[in-house]
Amino acid sequence: MANLSEDRYQELLEQATVDCYNDEEEQLMSILYTLDEQLAFPLEAHILGEQVELLGLDDQASNLHRGIVARVRKGGVEYRVGLSELAFVGLDPASAEWLEMYRRWAALL
Repeated sequence: MANLSEDRYQELLEQATVDCYNDEEEQLMSILYTLDEQLAFPLEAHILGEQVELLGLDDQASNLHRGIVARVRKGGVEYRVGLSELAFVGLDPASAEWLEMYRRWAALL
């Protein structure tokens, strides 16, 4: 994962939530849509020691309680898991930054 400076974290967060107020639900959905645009899908990841392919994000299943829900595939079957539960492999630098920004933001909730 990327090691974002505080300035870079704030820059990405502001870019993702530019039209949001202090409403956390609105911020979550804005971050989700930004990640959906910025991440280079599909991405290779692991969950519970198993390799999966991150296909995209599920805006219908995502909420403040669960966080952003990811659509992953393993062995031809699609599953839904928390984005923060995934460990990524071989990320491009931009995807790594966006995912680190989300994890830091989610940890503050």
